[in-house]
Amino acid sequence: MDIKPLRYFIAIAKTESFTKAAQQLGVAQPAVSMAIKKLEADLDLTLIHRADRNIGLTDEGKKLLIHAEKIIQATDDALLEMSELKGLSQGEVRVGIPSMLGLLLLSTDSDGISP
Repeated sequence: MDIKPLRYFIAIAKTESFTKAAQQLGVAQPAVSMAIKKLEADLDLTLIHRADRNIGLTDEGKKLLIHAEKIIQATDDALLEMSELKGLSQGEVRVGIPSMLGLLLLSTDSDGISP
């Protein structure tokens, strides 16, 4: 499933406008309208009440909004984590501990077993 329509759907729900959502997203308004129509067709549900210039979410749309926000948040979290890990295939980790504690925790006797 492409998540772009979910981003569009959330923007529409928050702005209560296809035009404002498109402006916020930096895309053309017809692209937003087409994506939502396709999302509704894929789900075989009406998600948005369209009356003149006023729009509102249907009951199904309200339920989808809850899930869409979770999906987008999880996707954003995963992308952030992956970008943070990118390029970390090598490196070194340094651990600092006070010398007395280090002696107690890291000391071993001659057979390699801690006292």
